[in-house]
Amino acid sequence: MLVTLLVTAAALGIAYLLCYGGIRGPVDWIMRTAHHGRRDRRQVALTFDDGPDPARTPALLDELAAQGVKATFFLVGSAVDAHPALCRRIVDEGHEVGNHTYTHPYLPLTRTRAVTRELVATDRAIAASAGVVPTIARPPYGGRAPWTVRAFTRLAKRIVLWDVNSFDWRGDPAPEVAQRVLDRTRAGSIILMHEARTGGEVTVEAVRLLVPALRARGFELVTVSDMLRPRDPAGSARGVRPRAPLTAAAVKS
Repeated sequence: MLVTLLVTAAALGIAYLLCYGGIRGPVDWIMRTAHHGRRDRRQVALTFDDGPDPARTPALLDELAAQGVKATFFLVGSAVDAHPALCRRIVDEGHEVGNHTYTHPYLPLTRTRAVTRELVATDRAIAASAGVVPTIARPPYGGRAPWTVRAFTRLAKRIVLWDVNSFDWRGDPAPEVAQRVLDRTRAGSIILMHEARTGGEVTVEAVRLLVPALRARGFELVTVSDMLRPRDPAGSARGVRPRAPLTAAAVKS
């Protein structure tokens, strides 16, 4: 009995890891899932999940504006419906928005039709509030499986995950969060953060510390789609905004 339980637990653990956003598997090769951009461009993308949050997203937007950074927000449809003006502000200020489902379910345990409903409802919420329909999506927890990714394909969504996890939700102070990201970031990195949560003020403070430190290392901060966009024939990246001037790092550089 104990052996059976251990084997079952191990199988469930392996299955979870295969579906978890931090680990790449065969489904990602089929779906062209983006974990990072090109490694030969010194560009990185800050991404924020689970918003919009009226208590913390405005402060994050203020900080991004102060530092001249455009980021990518993966929005939850129910939160968009609850706070449409905040979604509109995100788009109006030049940030990119992605679909993060309507109710934030774990998709490997969700039927394909239900996944489609989640994505469609979120598209409608974002379109109604901001007049745009996202072309990128991030499944909650990065969870995806062969039997659910078909919904993303049918709706022409490119799945975007990450290669740098800030673990900002663990309760560490902002300097530790910023340093963790800085230590793991390299050219093309997609950085996962969450301001829309209890304690999200730490994420906002970490961004304040992190942006100048990344620029001091020569990184340009762009949106996910800007980073994934191919080069034009002249060899420069299309749609990339000019690099902001370097500033002194607030954490170790």
